[in-house]
Amino acid sequence: MKPTYGIRASALAAVAMIALAAGCARKNEPKNASLPPAVSQLLRETVQSKTLPASLKDQKELQRTWKDLQSFYDKRGYRPAWSDGRGPRPQAMELVQAIPPLAADGLDLRRYPADRLAALVKEVKAAKSFDDPQAQRRLVDLDVELTYTCLSLAAHLATGRLQPETLRVDWYTKRRNVDLESRLDQALTADSPGEIVKILRSLTPPYADYQRLVQALTGYRAIASRGGWGEVPPGPVLKTGDRGPRVAALRSRLAASGDLAAPAASAKAAPVPDAYDDAVATGVSHFQRRHGLETTGQVDADTLAALNVPVAERIRQLQVNLERWRWMPASLGDRYILVNVPEFRLDVVDGGQTPLSMRVIVGKTQSRTPAFSDRMTFIELNPSWSLPDDIAAKEVAPKAARNPGYLRSHDMELVKRSGGKEEVVDASAVDLSRIGHGSPYHLRERPGEENPLGKIKFMFPNEFDVYLHDTPTHHLFDKAERDFSHGCIRLEKPMDLATYLLKDDPRWTPEALQAAIDSGEHQTVSLHRPLPVHILYWTAWVDADGTVEFRKDVYGHDAELEQALAQEPPVWVEPGTMRGDVRAAR
Repeated sequence: MKPTYGIRASALAAVAMIALAAGCARKNEPKNASLPPAVSQLLRETVQSKTLPASLKDQKELQRTWKDLQSFYDKRGYRPAWSDGRGPRPQAMELVQAIPPLAADGLDLRRYPADRLAALVKEVKAAKSFDDPQAQRRLVDLDVELTYTCLSLAAHLATGRLQPETLRVDWYTKRRNVDLESRLDQALTADSPGEIVKILRSLTPPYADYQRLVQALTGYRAIASRGGWGEVPPGPVLKTGDRGPRVAALRSRLAASGDLAAPAASAKAAPVPDAYDDAVATGVSHFQRRHGLETTGQVDADTLAALNVPVAERIRQLQVNLERWRWMPASLGDRYILVNVPEFRLDVVDGGQTPLSMRVIVGKTQSRTPAFSDRMTFIELNPSWSLPDDIAAKEVAPKAARNPGYLRSHDMELVKRSGGKEEVVDASAVDLSRIGHGSPYHLRERPGEENPLGKIKFMFPNEFDVYLHDTPTHHLFDKAERDFSHGCIRLEKPMDLATYLLKDDPRWTPEALQAAIDSGEHQTVSLHRPLPVHILYWTAWVDADGTVEFRKDVYGHDAELEQALAQEPPVWVEPGTMRGDVRAAR
């Protein structure tokens, strides 16, 4: 996986989205097509008096959008934005018609009531005069709802429908600071139609990886429209040489997802072959590779389970990862380290190339590795390991209590922090079980062959105390799923990474690096060229060659986000209830 990615939208973004709604409606405003002053007064009363109902007070995104709407109308003196004395402007229907295509981005179209808006546009257009209070009421209803919809679409496309900080998904990246002003300037004065569509499309993450994921979603929806794929019946392992109905079902399943060539048009009416030949084995291997499974060419229990995931579930998985894309920063940099937790993989990206990749081990479910970004500034050679307090108290203390020589035999020492200094103390005089409860003591394992951090530690200081490091347990890299750590990331090829990071420092040739490690002495090495480290959580992506990749939701983050997206209330201003609250409807 080698993506090139682009703070929640700040005040600048909020202002820009307000300008979007205004700009969408102000361009080409006809002269001498004014509305009665009573319309602006009614619009003022409507916007100023409306509040979110108590049932939606916890929906911060809704509150933010409504505040943006109020600010928008205040700035324009409460003049209607989408209609004039002649009725709805063309921009009103442009916005309505822009909504359905946005389903391709994984948005839930229930949030944006295109049919109802279209009916309201038609109703307002049919009004004979806007001197009539009822016609004024409907025009104001339309204006406010179009503005709210426009602002919602802009926010959702630019920075996502949900806020990761309100979910249990351990995602802490900074979102794009969306600067729309340069793009809006042209739209505000454009004479050509379709500017609303162009503006909305310009808000999506501007990365090829995002667009490939959009295309994959379209492709999997097409598979669903053709009936999806059937299940492969349970049974023993399938392999080359087998025959029977299960093999025929397997061939159909692989053909449906493009892992096996579909039969020629002239042969579609013929029965599906039931032989597990080399072509089927190749198709199974291809399926296994793009699902992160052991590539055997045989259908074992894990492969069978992945084959039988319904296409609807894969569609939801693509939608969830599209939402994560909208949480991404503007750029990861030209040179950076990327770790994808569900893929158990690290890539070094430099100028769009990937000079180094390796397998990694990430945190287990009980100690999950979070998604965040920070900057690597130094590495440590022959590091000591300061045990986390919970590990010291729960795992080491009981063993030390049973065996007084446990700490010595494992090269551990007890350290006391005092006044910014540390000193080694006699562990036999301290109750180790109290470590982590305000105790000034902590356990430290000295550098050595069995140190869990191995010979090299890569530091990008962060609030999670997560780092990259070597490990003495290299046999674990042979596992397909590698979630075994306490949250930090173990590297398959730490020397290769260190050599890459120090290659521009003449003091640290590969020979000098190896000699420093062989000395056994702890040493800190500052990086001449610090670089960003991005730890992310992608369970679906598309390679540059078009291969759609899926991975297991190892921490359950997909399930959490999918549930939140499904429960998110489709909210809009109900026509005819403008004197009441913003209503929610499903």
